[in-house]
Amino acid sequence: MSSKDMKDTDIKDIDTENEDSKEIDAKDFKDVKERLAATRRFFINFSVSAFLLALCGWFLYPVIKFLIPPAQNSIDPNILSIPIAQIPCGKSMITKFRGHPVIIINKDGEFRCLSAVCTHLGCIVKWDSKNEELFCPCHMAKYDINGNVKSGPAPKPLFALKANAVNDQIIIEEA
Repeated sequence: MSSKDMKDTDIKDIDTENEDSKEIDAKDFKDVKERLAATRRFFINFSVSAFLLALCGWFLYPVIKFLIPPAQNSIDPNILSIPIAQIPCGKSMITKFRGHPVIIINKDGEFRCLSAVCTHLGCIVKWDSKNEELFCPCHMAKYDINGNVKSGPAPKPLFALKANAVNDQIIIEEA
């Protein structure tokens, strides 16, 4: 065989290989395309499912939160216990008792506990240690240390609670 014949034969073999590889590549490409379509479909299905699940959680969370009662802080919900050290002499502290704000006043080691809600419009009262009185910052109603109205538009006195000092704790109860 001459070198020219050899080259023609080699070229035919190469052309045959190229045609076979084109068929294989087309089949592989079709498989790859189907796999990609399946992957895209999976991704879209997964994304939509995740979005719908998050949306359901977003709607259901407040409903579940509403249906489950909150945990109680103390053993007896009708008693509140606060360390005496939290309220220095001449100062006050506002906290919640049975879901309502109360103000605890330490006047010379004697504790008073009153509702912190003004009887006029429901604002939260503040303790003025200088004048030793409670006042409502909204309409300037004033109360004495026992919760009685001194001046202002408040129609009724503040509701009083029982406060006792026992073993370095202030125990608050219904009066």
